[in-house]
Amino acid sequence: MNKESQYDYSEFSEPYSCNFTTSQMAGNVDFHMHNSHEIYLLLDGHIQYFVENVCYDMTPGNLILFSNREIHKAINTTDNSFTRLVIHVNPAFIRPYCTPDTNLLDCFQRKPATGNMVLLSGEEYESLSVLARTLEKAIKNRCSYGSDLTAVTTLIQILILINKAWQKTSSSKTAPRPHKAQAIMSYIDKNLTSPLTLDSISQALSLDKYYLSHLFKSETKSSIFQYIVVKRVSLAKELLSQGHTVSEACHLSGFNDYSNFIRTFRQTTGYTPGQIKRLNQ
Repeated sequence: MNKESQYDYSEFSEPYSCNFTTSQMAGNVDFHMHNSHEIYLLLDGHIQYFVENVCYDMTPGNLILFSNREIHKAINTTDNSFTRLVIHVNPAFIRPYCTPDTNLLDCFQRKPATGNMVLLSGEEYESLSVLARTLEKAIKNRCSYGSDLTAVTTLIQILILINKAWQKTSSSKTAPRPHKAQAIMSYIDKNLTSPLTLDSISQALSLDKYYLSHLFKSETKSSIFQYIVVKRVSLAKELLSQGHTVSEACHLSGFNDYSNFIRTFRQTTGYTPGQIKRLNQ
């Protein structure tokens, strides 16, 4: 397999985006992350969504959120197409619109892989759909008078609606489902900075390595290697945001080869580690 094709990301140069999409496959077929926060509303179909090491079964009307720190991937569980609304927003763009009483980014500033699912009432679902159509139209007609302000004010309304729904959503009603690869993922997460091979993981979990590899692939539709790489890049990205140097982020995230780290980081995020560090500053 071509190395470049192992890592899938979407690089968003605009401060926000809004798209309604229907397809049989997800836009990103492997575990990935974004430099923006993501709002994902399933409108039609049935999919599974992995966030870090947990999995959610999603049905029409389900809303799920991903911060720019969380790796995730969608899996279509049927042969049918599915329709979704996807909104991306750069946190740096939204931050100036936050107030002491209204933190528009509150629903993204949480522990990874917790509180991702949001329950919407019928009225909230309809309101979100209408607002998203307005935002999509304003973005497409960005050269027309007032479209820029319409887009920004509509996006703010969307974030207010979602945060209100998120605050009242009970975690007991949106719990992820257990899955067979969870023990493998949890072991990787706990030992991410240590040398990890198929042999070492299989020995630690007392499982045959070929069975282990097949189990992970059948559950996640990704390889163990791909999961490890994206998790390490995610950790490196977090370390850079905390002020660590590129060299420190490389070694503290489990990469032993500096040139491989730089190449893999760029393939996974769309940026070099140095660019991410400057963006955070």
